[in-house]
Amino acid sequence: MESRDSNEYIQREHLEIVRLADKFAEALALTSSKNFEARQKGLAELRALRPGLLGISQHCREEDSILETDFRHYLDAEQYDKLQREHQSITRLVGCLLRELPYVTADSASDLCPTGEELLEQIHEHIAYEQDMLWRVEGRRLQYQ
Repeated sequence: MESRDSNEYIQREHLEIVRLADKFAEALALTSSKNFEARQKGLAELRALRPGLLGISQHCREEDSILETDFRHYLDAEQYDKLQREHQSITRLVGCLLRELPYVTADSASDLCPTGEELLEQIHEHIAYEQDMLWRVEGRRLQYQ
């Protein structure tokens, strides 16, 4: 895949992840409602987002497993290591949530909020950092042409 095509692909994935994160945030907010029906709805919505959450983990694992990427080639070790650490942390949080989700009831759904909020924060911070790194990679790639 061409470098520019790869960057565009990553940016499209980021957009999908942000949309999913917005839906996740809305569902998570419902789980802390005082209204039982709202908590039930939020929990059902969180469960329905399971495939998307698995997709986020897949995105992280795939980026880390590709040996020939612009990130590896153009970023310094510290920048690249930060991307990998963020991927690992996001994957860990998704795993924690997915392990808990089958056992949570509407009455205990708010227990997911701390982990869910941490996941949302890390997703948004990571995407912002990765977007910045994409711009740096593009600039460095152009320098070497």
